[in-house]
Amino acid sequence: MTADQTTTNNVVVGVDGSEASTRAAEWAAVQASLTGGRLELVSAWEYPMSWGNVIPLPNDFNPEADARAVIDPILADLRSSHPNLDIHLHVVEGHAAEVLIEASKHAALLVVSSRGHRSFSGVVLGSVSQNCVTHAECPVVVFRSPANHKHNKHTA
Repeated sequence: MTADQTTTNNVVVGVDGSEASTRAAEWAAVQASLTGGRLELVSAWEYPMSWGNVIPLPNDFNPEADARAVIDPILADLRSSHPNLDIHLHVVEGHAAEVLIEASKHAALLVVSSRGHRSFSGVVLGSVSQNCVTHAECPVVVFRSPANHKHNKHTA
């Protein structure tokens, strides 16, 4: 995100395609609507790393396109359910925590889910959300779905 994308009510949300991040994005959309802001979906991707042997990758391997393909349906659903909300998608190369912390410089609020695709069972706060809480340059909401999220999907 650049300085010209800064608004006082920007709500930035990290999205990785996980169910938790999808629910966090929906909560963030409601928050952006309530505050008259815009919603910035941010998805980070990295090339696979290996210590030792080179990882064989297919010739058509494109992690940015893969990330976009995972997030595009979420973006479409949000635009459908929030037609008056200004929503933007940013697919950025880099570690998720670093990308989101950078995006927090241009936000009034950063929303992250408590766990995404890289979670371990039993871990309540993942490393990305913990880094964001510690280093973001705006307030951070760590969205954690209630045990039965069907009752109120907008509860953080």
